[in-house]
Amino acid sequence: MLSCLAAIQQKGHNIRFQRVSIVTLFFRKSFYFVLLFSLIFVGCARTRYAIVESKAFQKFCGCVPEEDVPANSKEEALGKLSEGSLEDLGTPNYLEVMYRGLKKSFEFSGITFEQSEEGLKAPGVELRRIEEDKKLRELLIVIDGDVAFPSGRSTLTPKARDLISKIADALMAYPETNVRIGGHTDTPGSFTSNLKLSKERSFAVKQELKQSHEIAEERFKEVDGYADLRKIVDTFLSEKKNRRTEIYVGTVRIVY
Repeated sequence: MLSCLAAIQQKGHNIRFQRVSIVTLFFRKSFYFVLLFSLIFVGCARTRYAIVESKAFQKFCGCVPEEDVPANSKEEALGKLSEGSLEDLGTPNYLEVMYRGLKKSFEFSGITFEQSEEGLKAPGVELRRIEEDKKLRELLIVIDGDVAFPSGRSTLTPKARDLISKIADALMAYPETNVRIGGHTDTPGSFTSNLKLSKERSFAVKQELKQSHEIAEERFKEVDGYADLRKIVDTFLSEKKNRRTEIYVGTVRIVY
C-alpha cells in the first residue's frame, strides 16, 4: 500500500516537473523569438534609415537633401531658413534671423559696420531695422548713390554689384521675403531729369537682382524712383545723403 502511494506521489511529481519544464521551455523559446524579432526589426529600421538617407534614394524619389554648409564660409555666416519657417517664427523673428545673417555676411566680406542712430553704417552701405509698434517689420539696405552709380548715370558700379550680390544671397537664403526698391536724387538739376534718373537707377538694381541672381519677378513688390521728393536732408543744395538707393526687405505676409 505504501509503495503504491509512493509511486503515485512520484508520478505526480514527474507530471508537475514536466509541466514546469514545458512552461519554462515555452517562455524560453518565446524570449528568444522576441529577441530575434527585435534584432531583425532594429536591423531593418537601420537599413531602411540608411537607404532613405542615401543620396541615391533621394535622387530617385526626387528629394533634395540639405547640403552641408562649409565651416567658416559666407554661407555659414549668412545662415538660411527653409520654406515654412515664417509661419513658425512670425515676421519679427524671421527678419531678426535674416538681419543677423546679412550683417555677418557683409562682415565676412570685409565690411566693418559702426553703430549709428539710424542703424549699422559702413562706407557705401547702411543696414537698418524698420520697426512698427516695437516689432521688426522690414529690413532696409541703403546704398550710397555716389558709390552705386557714376554721376548722372544709371549704370551700376562694380562696388554696387558686389553689394547687391550679398543682398541677393540673403534673398535666396530667406525665401519668404519680398523686395521694394526706391531710387532717390538730390535737388540740383531738372526735376524731370532727376525723376527719370532715379527710376532708371531703381530699375537697374532690380535687373541686377533678377538677371544676374535669378530673383523671381513676383518678389519685387515695388520698384520706383522719387527724385528729391523724399529727402533725408531738407536742402536745395547738393547733398550726398539724398543721393541713394533704398532696398526694403519684408516677409511675403505679416505673421505675428
